[in-house]
Amino acid sequence: MASEITDLNDGDSGTQYCSERFRLTLRSSRIVAWVMAAAWPLVVANVAFAEQEPLPPSPQTASADSADEGSLIGSGLTLADLIGIAEGSSPNLRQASADIEMARGHWDQAGRYPNPILMSGTQQLNAGQSQYLAMLSQEIVTKHKLELQQCAAERALYQAELKFLRRRFDLLTAVRQAYFATLAAEKRVDVLTRLVEIARKSQAAAQKLQDAGEGTRGDTLLLNIELEKAEVALENAQTALAAWRRQLAAVIGQRSLQIEGVSGQLTIALDEFAAQIAVDDYVPRNANVQIAEQEITRSEFLARRADVEPFPNVTVQSGYMYQVEPLHNYGILQLSVPLPIWNRNQGNRYAAQAAVGRAIETVQQVQNDIARQMADATGRFRQADQQVRRFEQKILPQSRESVSVAQQGFQQGQFDFLRLLQSQRTLVESSLGYLTSLENRWMAAAEMAGIAQVEEFP
Repeated sequence: MASEITDLNDGDSGTQYCSERFRLTLRSSRIVAWVMAAAWPLVVANVAFAEQEPLPPSPQTASADSADEGSLIGSGLTLADLIGIAEGSSPNLRQASADIEMARGHWDQAGRYPNPILMSGTQQLNAGQSQYLAMLSQEIVTKHKLELQQCAAERALYQAELKFLRRRFDLLTAVRQAYFATLAAEKRVDVLTRLVEIARKSQAAAQKLQDAGEGTRGDTLLLNIELEKAEVALENAQTALAAWRRQLAAVIGQRSLQIEGVSGQLTIALDEFAAQIAVDDYVPRNANVQIAEQEITRSEFLARRADVEPFPNVTVQSGYMYQVEPLHNYGILQLSVPLPIWNRNQGNRYAAQAAVGRAIETVQQVQNDIARQMADATGRFRQADQQVRRFEQKILPQSRESVSVAQQGFQQGQFDFLRLLQSQRTLVESSLGYLTSLENRWMAAAEMAGIAQVEEFP
């Protein structure tokens, strides 16, 4: 970069190098950003222990601004559907796009040459000795000041495009997490509904036993309490589901969309995804890191611009003067140059050099922050993944076996009905724990994908 700045100061070839190189960089980065924003396939299905339902028709995706509040209905939405809606409706992306256009305007303006100044008037008004003149002045900018300003502005434009990319992945992470939270909430309502049914059967069986004189009032009260707890849990789950659906609609930028359901699967294996994140060198590719790296170069251009500020610009004035008495016609030529005696831009040069040092340290800070975020998300992912494996390999199979044994024992008269209901309730509660572990794993995986800027998820 030091050689680039030296070239800019030495001649026109350096100026052309800076402009051509960064225009090519900017064009390629725009192409990459918009190609990455294209549609992509995403794998989504349903929970293993929940019954698969047929998918409803595709939802309406009209703009929320053109419909009455609550008039749009969405059901059976997949993650790909939701991301497609979000990318077309998110005000965050539109803001980031506007920031790019603002930066492009600043880049264009930074290289504009000063306008010439036209002046007219009279030297003196005294009858035959009156003099009338017209003059044109132009400031000549020296030491490639405009080129340096435009190179710094090009870097700011590149940063704006990277910020668009970062906002897009932030949006993808938010949509992914809200989607999987909603999907898990729907499955949790299904499981708790079955738990309430089991609790009601248990309570009814206990009441019959008490009425027949074979049970106690204490057993009946305990099962009544279990039923109340199950109903409260179901009500809370239904409330949480409604809240997540509203949050999901807001995240995708369609707050008036009434989401009646999402379709997908929580039990997809994530081993390949986790291995990819572990192998890929995600830190240098993260947009925040690249933004910080571009800030170093931008600061270096601004520092060079501050260094050449004391070199004065030259103002050339030329014109024509007419005098009433002969001789009538006169030509005028003037040069003016400010003398850098008292102000050599010392303070701004010192501040610009400090900004370069600060930008260099910021890169390390951002890299450390990205690594910390990934370590935290990876740790939560590993914990949830371990729990999922334990549920799949041990807890759920044993819970199912317990139900099977209890059913056989009940049919053979070895176990009573309450024992069978208890084993069924244990299976449902294990399924709830499994569902929570799956949700936690997906939430952490979505965060990891956002940090690593992964398009194909999962």
